Amino acid sequence: MAGTYPEAWEEVALVSIMKKSGSVYQFAAATETIDIAEGDHPGESIGTVGGGGVWKQSRQEDGEITLELYPINIDSTSGQGLFQQFYGGTWDTSQPLATPIATPATGVMFARDRFAIAIMWTDDTSQANAFATTTGTDFTALRFWAKGCRITSHKSEYTDGILKTTVTLKFQCIAKAGTDKNYAWESTNDTDTAPLPAVTYA
Repeated sequence: MAGTYPEAWEEVALVSIMKKSGSVYQFAAATETIDIAEGDHPGESIGTVGGGGVWKQSRQEDGEITLELYPINIDSTSGQGLFQQFYGGTWDTSQPLATPIATPATGVMFARDRFAIAIMWTDDTSQANAFATTTGTDFTALRFWAKGCRITSHKSEYTDGILKTTVTLKFQCIAKAGTDKNYAWESTNDTDTAPLPAVTYA
């Protein structure tokens, strides 16, 4: 017996983020809003001398995911902020914590960490990780995931009397080889007998 999808997914979602080959951290409790912008498939018609036109297709544009977070600290292992993840480099793990201020030698490119993000909507209250396989009996789930994400924007404000950070993760929709996409939508109406598979990023 399969589950029944709700009329709409509302109120809550699971938000999980992991560094490539790293651990998974949960950000759902710190996230207020989620915006998912898949890369557009642009193109335009090119006029011909006969008065008609032919379609000129362009490469799919990059995708973006924007989260509004209420950060608490800069601990990269707590799922309560993305400060160190944005700065990159070697993450500080000893109190007091600080984002790095040292820069590479002149002429050396800054390395930008890459991340995967998974966002899941489900009616299974036992599901705790958006990357994980779904296992509950007769529940439904919808998931979006993207890999190869770089944190391109990290803006903090206190204008409403509460510290809020807007974080943008950007990703190439098509992998370098051109044979695979770096993101996907998935759903199931039967999370135990037809589960969503685990998403890995190594």
